[in-house]
Amino acid sequence: MTLLKSAIAAALLSASTSAIGHITVWPKTSQAGAHEKYEVRVPNEKQSDTISIELHFPAGLRVMSFEQKPGWLTEAIRDSSGTIVGVRWSGRLAPQEFTEFGLLAVNPAKTDLAWPAIQRFADGSRVDWSGGAGSKTPAPHVTLTPGTD
Repeated sequence: MTLLKSAIAAALLSASTSAIGHITVWPKTSQAGAHEKYEVRVPNEKQSDTISIELHFPAGLRVMSFEQKPGWLTEAIRDSSGTIVGVRWSGRLAPQEFTEFGLLAVNPAKTDLAWPAIQRFADGSRVDWSGGAGSKTPAPHVTLTPGTD
């Protein structure tokens, strides 16, 4: 009976950990065309240190600058024209911890912004946060409301 209780407890813990372990972008809503400070919240849901996070920006989002994070290297990812299309943060995030990375951007006119991300771990594994809403590994989303004229 004790083994059964342990198995059930482990399953419940695993389910609750995966439910809260997603990378998210805050605020969850903003205005089209607005200047916004976004916070990328990264929890470490594995038993291995997170060593890097690669975030790809939604088309049309114009990123102006990144908040510096002590102990982390920030590397802008640019396309062939020099436009910033993503960012890679490298450092160490221990299991059961989280951190936040800030950035300043100008929103596009779209209404739904998806922010696919890749979280890499010291044990060589990775999680691609690029799925749709309701998936096991959803990409962070921000909804834009119409801007004011």
